Amino acid sequence: MGRNRRPSKLKRKKPRFAWWTSLELHQRSRIKWGSVAAVLAVAMTCAVAAAMSRLEAHVARAIVERSTPMIELVDMPAGLAVLAEEDLHTAMAETLDRFWMDDQLCRALHERVKSVGWVDRANYVRRTGDGHFRVSCRYRVPTALVQQGGEFYLVDVTGVRLPGTYHYDASWQLVQGVRQPAPPPGARWEGEDLAAGLAIIAALGPEAYTDQITGVLVDNFGGRSDPRRSHIELATDRAGGRIHWGSAPGLELEENSVERKLAILRENYQRTGRADARHSVIDVFTYPDRYSIPG
Repeated sequence: MGRNRRPSKLKRKKPRFAWWTSLELHQRSRIKWGSVAAVLAVAMTCAVAAAMSRLEAHVARAIVERSTPMIELVDMPAGLAVLAEEDLHTAMAETLDRFWMDDQLCRALHERVKSVGWVDRANYVRRTGDGHFRVSCRYRVPTALVQQGGEFYLVDVTGVRLPGTYHYDASWQLVQGVRQPAPPPGARWEGEDLAAGLAIIAALGPEAYTDQITGVLVDNFGGRSDPRRSHIELATDRAGGRIHWGSAPGLELEENSVERKLAILRENYQRTGRADARHSVIDVFTYPDRYSIPG
């Protein structure tokens, strides 16, 4: 019999830690941390970019909020700006403290500007750009100075008193002798005497000799001081010069019409170069075909 063979023990293989295995683990570790670092770098870059964007937006908004809206007054007649522009900007100054993108700013500016006596109607207020507003109005244009006591006031053709008080200025035709007191700026000055004076100034407007007429005297309107004297007189640029006009337009009784009176003055000017025909005082309401000299 053969000898029983004892089974041989299986030999367990020992793990192999070669030098290249250690190197492989080290490289894998480096790749892992490199990826993490790259992700962190991208995240930090995005965070910084977002922060800078928010900062720029904040700074831009702060600059805009501190900026004062710019106002452009359009449709203003030539020569009116020197009289009216300061009043208009003063009226809007308080409203301009608002942020220029305020939804109600245009409406607020519209309400403020239409309250100024120079403005007959506020057409529109439009936002056109960063802090830029266009304000369009129909303005009241000065027609004459009205003297009352030692004060002088500007009025438009309809008799609305305009803002401010003034010194006498010969470039404006003057209405003297008005009875009613001056109203607040922007309100109509009541009284038929002023209305008559302004109607005569309007009638004289197209005439070539208008600059020789310096004012309209209505102190005897309706004959209230002396029924026998001319109810209205025109003052000329001659010292003490007077043209006896007669009654107010539309109230003529047995006297020349406005058109006839203007025709006499026009004929005087064409013939002598003077509306008063080179006399200190003349009458244009008595005779239909000529002036007369009161005696």
